[in-house]
Amino acid sequence: MTDAIPEKDRDLLIAQIPSKRLGTPEDVAALVCFLASDYAGYITGQVIHINGGLYT
Repeated sequence: MTDAIPEKDRDLLIAQIPSKRLGTPEDVAALVCFLASDYAGYITGQVIHINGGLYT
């Protein structure tokens, strides 16, 4: 999704993200695995932001 962003613009975007990197499919997959596991058995009705700390 971000491959089409010019490098200069990508660097400006990354500079705004507190974690200083773009998210990856693996970031989302890790949360999905956690939520599908028994460890998340008591979690209900939550909004979980996978955004590296960038809230716009």
